[in-house]
Amino acid sequence: MKTSVAENKRRQFTYDYYKEFVSRLQEAYSFTTFQEGKRVTEIDRPLVIMRHDIDMDLGAALRMSSLEKDLGIHSTYFFLVRCPLYNVFSGNGTDRVKEILSAGHHFGLHFDCALYKDISAGNLNYYVSRECRLLEQFFDHPVEAISFHRPGHLELSGVELERRPNSYERVFLEKFEYFSDSRGNWARGNPLESEAFPKRKNLHILAHPIWWTEAPMTPYKRLVSFAEQISHQTEQYISDNCQVWNEGRQSKQ
Repeated sequence: MKTSVAENKRRQFTYDYYKEFVSRLQEAYSFTTFQEGKRVTEIDRPLVIMRHDIDMDLGAALRMSSLEKDLGIHSTYFFLVRCPLYNVFSGNGTDRVKEILSAGHHFGLHFDCALYKDISAGNLNYYVSRECRLLEQFFDHPVEAISFHRPGHLELSGVELERRPNSYERVFLEKFEYFSDSRGNWARGNPLESEAFPKRKNLHILAHPIWWTEAPMTPYKRLVSFAEQISHQTEQYISDNCQVWNEGRQSKQ
């Protein structure tokens, strides 16, 4: 039985396909960092920057980081400091971040400008640096780059920060062909199927771990699954820490 176009697209977001995806990139490209990519001039071999913004799920980030370790590549993982869905400073969150870093991946800050009501070009670097210090002091590991969460006009204006590159600087959008899987689909098409790939243009690829799974799954179903997972974790935490919850649950039986 023939598979539909939609089914084939969903298969492009499985871990098995990710292995193929990375392997094909490795055949022609060298993987690099934002720090190295910013200094790109004349090169013998095209470059690819692989980036992961962790918007929701540290577990998915850890799974992808382990897969990449086995494939022999290192990506930059960008973590939110002020996220309602995960906490990098919690026991479980800390363990996962440390495991990702111990696999040789690069440490990045995923910065959410919307959480700062007075944000401007004048104070952006101050707020970014403050969150970087929190991560660096806690994890004893340098933050190498910044990515902006749901970037707006300010973030996309080409602004450059002190000390660290940010993923929306012009060099990463002009000297690299940019591809993102936002909303669970490649907005500009699969990078391997683009004109940039056979022409061996430099690539800047953003892959959100939340969208990648063992079996094909629509973006909506993936979010439903994640919401159920979060709900279970919340109930487990309350149960472990509050006897009132357990007594109340028992009284309903």
